[in-house]
Amino acid sequence: FIAWHEPEHHVTLAAAPFFARRFANMRWSILTPGVSVHWDGAALAVADGARRSDAPDEDRLEEVWKTYYASIFNPSRLKVKAMTAEMPRKFWRNLPEAELIVPLIRTAEARSREMVAAAPTLPRAAATFTPRQDDGPAAAMASLGDVAAGLRGCRRCPLHCAATQAVPGEGAPDAPIMIVGEQPGDQEDLEGRPFVGPAGQVLDKALERVGIDRRASWLTNAVKHFKFEPRGKRRIHQSPNRAEIGQCRWWLAEEMRLVKPRLVVALGASAAFALTGRAVAVGEARGVIRPIAGEELPPLLVTVHPSYLLRLPDRARKVEEWGRFLADLRQAPAFLDALAGEVPAAGQGSPRPVGNTQRDRATAD
Repeated sequence: FIAWHEPEHHVTLAAAPFFARRFANMRWSILTPGVSVHWDGAALAVADGARRSDAPDEDRLEEVWKTYYASIFNPSRLKVKAMTAEMPRKFWRNLPEAELIVPLIRTAEARSREMVAAAPTLPRAAATFTPRQDDGPAAAMASLGDVAAGLRGCRRCPLHCAATQAVPGEGAPDAPIMIVGEQPGDQEDLEGRPFVGPAGQVLDKALERVGIDRRASWLTNAVKHFKFEPRGKRRIHQSPNRAEIGQCRWWLAEEMRLVKPRLVVALGASAAFALTGRAVAVGEARGVIRPIAGEELPPLLVTVHPSYLLRLPDRARKVEEWGRFLADLRQAPAFLDALAGEVPAAGQGSPRPVGNTQRDRATAD
């Protein structure tokens, strides 16, 4: 997504972190005459200013956007002064919907009269989702086996309708590390196990490299059903929304209560949101172990989801991000060693080696 704007003041750098949090799952660029910012899904990059011609002339979503804008325009609540105060006319030249504003204002009074005179209409019939399980808190589970059994009958959100099955967590029931992903993928949905697809294979290599035993950890997801869009014979991954993550948060909390990990690793923005209850900019938060504010929960380590590494097209970038991913994950065993008193205090002894760069590159290949 590429946006062109001509701000009146030097606000681009100050506003960029907000857009990174708000649109964390998109790749986007904001081009302005003074400076440009780019978000790749993990980190913000700053570049020189741009020209209007640097933004694409063709926007496949522009007509859709204008149709949406015209549809939500409410002529009976029109306040021209409020509209122009919110978006002054000097900025209209860069808004595709600007060409609609004058005609919509001109016809607003007549449309309001028509709405008042029209007969009332019945709401359009639509399919509704009725949960078979109360959306409120369920009874606490006695074991992780009970969590897995309960998930098989979970109807808290509509995702169960299309998914093959719920995918519970797996691993050691007393694991010191809990690793939380976003949701099951296509292969996980079919097998009923977390992290067995391509992203899981990347994760397995990374865990082996940094010295984390997958079998001694607890691996799970923020959302337990696969959300996808059918496209021919393929099922294309779709990110869960906040409501879906919120409905599944109870199951994640039960897993955490039963496993009692000493550290939780969030793979990506959805997992971080499920664990903290707020949007987290992965690029800013990654690689640092922090407490989860306001909760009696173990510390949290945020990093990217391994599927992010699979999507990178550039080989050099892939190698670089693989190294960063390993560096993030290495914080976990170092933290647990420090808890156990196995690492010398600052200034005492020599630091442990953090890996072999040549070997890391080979794994990235």
